[in-house]
Amino acid sequence: MHDLSRTVSSNETLKQIEDLLPERTYLVGGCIRDMLLGRVPLDFDLVTYAPVTDLAGSIAERLGSRPFWMDERRGVMRIALKSSGASIDLSAPKGLSIEEDLRARDLTINAMAYDISRHRLIDPLDGLHDLSRGMIRIVSEENLLNDPLRSLRAIRFSVTLNFAVHEESSRMIRRHAGRLGGVSGERIKQEFVQALRSVHGADFFRLLTWNALVPILFAPYFPGRDHGDDRQHSLLLSVIPPCQELDGIVYACDALMPGCSGLLAQETENGVQRGALLRLAAFLLGLEDLRSWDLQSRESGISTRERSMEDRAVDFCSSLRFSTRSARMIRSLLGREKRTQRFLAQQDPSSLDIHRFCEDTAEQLPEAFLLSLSRAHTQETLPRQTVARAWEYYRTTYQEHKKNPLISGSDVIVVLGTGAGPEVGKWLRTVEEARARGVVRTRGEAMKFLRRHIG
Repeated sequence: MHDLSRTVSSNETLKQIEDLLPERTYLVGGCIRDMLLGRVPLDFDLVTYAPVTDLAGSIAERLGSRPFWMDERRGVMRIALKSSGASIDLSAPKGLSIEEDLRARDLTINAMAYDISRHRLIDPLDGLHDLSRGMIRIVSEENLLNDPLRSLRAIRFSVTLNFAVHEESSRMIRRHAGRLGGVSGERIKQEFVQALRSVHGADFFRLLTWNALVPILFAPYFPGRDHGDDRQHSLLLSVIPPCQELDGIVYACDALMPGCSGLLAQETENGVQRGALLRLAAFLLGLEDLRSWDLQSRESGISTRERSMEDRAVDFCSSLRFSTRSARMIRSLLGREKRTQRFLAQQDPSSLDIHRFCEDTAEQLPEAFLLSLSRAHTQETLPRQTVARAWEYYRTTYQEHKKNPLISGSDVIVVLGTGAGPEVGKWLRTVEEARARGVVRTRGEAMKFLRRHIG
């Protein structure tokens, strides 16, 4: 573990305000954990026995910012620092002593404090020991019952830190799995997106499965079914492996598709990366497969009133309060998966085939390829050459053609001799397909092609 006193004293943000902090003011929680692990925290939590509003005002004035209530009911104020992207949260203690405050927290590794004036670590729950051995341990069963989201937080930290969940904590989570059903979708979503940003995103689904949380969190996919060992085994054997395969492919995606990782890091909404949505889509697709097998084994057809796979995905995303854009991306990705498989099954797709696939998948082409590759049965069957060729076409020729079309809608209207309408779009697509085939290369050739075919 890193020297905490030295790390605190050398932190640039804390050095600027250290003289403002009165006695009985403590750094707590995640920033202590991160500094002990050698990470540089951007978010600092301070618990103080001084008036929160007064201290927040002094700190904000020193740092050229303004405090605001983060949670007025719980007495939490925040100071955001635009220059560094850091934030400082100040709150009153949840008890008569700092030790009592720490015992009310979620995990032992988050239940440590640093007394700034006395330069000492306060660790009543042995969090430092758990941190040193890579262990996630829930503080107490009572704390878990007070806030059932703590079971999901334990799993999220297990994934992001690559730590093991303590056996007794895992038993607690399974005992009280059903209580997560009463937690708001917004809070659950935050744990999902943080876990799925990790390179070990598939472990999130594996741990949810192992701790009996999948039927609770993904309830629409398990209507009136047995949620016992057989269900858990099916998930571990058939749904989790493609998600693990996806993690490996995503990790090395730039070798196959240069620049792909940068696209996956883009956000569809605040804090939600495209890569996280891809991992979620892979798991939802696995649940759909499992659901289809169940229906077949029961010799039961799908009702005409049954919602589609895409609609179920949107319902799930809406229940967790994902944005419309995020939900739409998952819906489109699931809906295009069979189209992608058919494309990759071609022996030698033509330039026109690749162009049409790019048009069909739009900006989701990298996710579509990665998802399909993760679901192939063996490495030998992965059509990586087709992916590499299509990706190169997409990022060069296709993007150039989209930015610089040979003709415009106005050109088509002039040749047609009519007003705007669906025919205009159809002829624009026809000309671009002719361009993809190499039939036309210049604006003049495109106009001749248009007049010849319309006339």
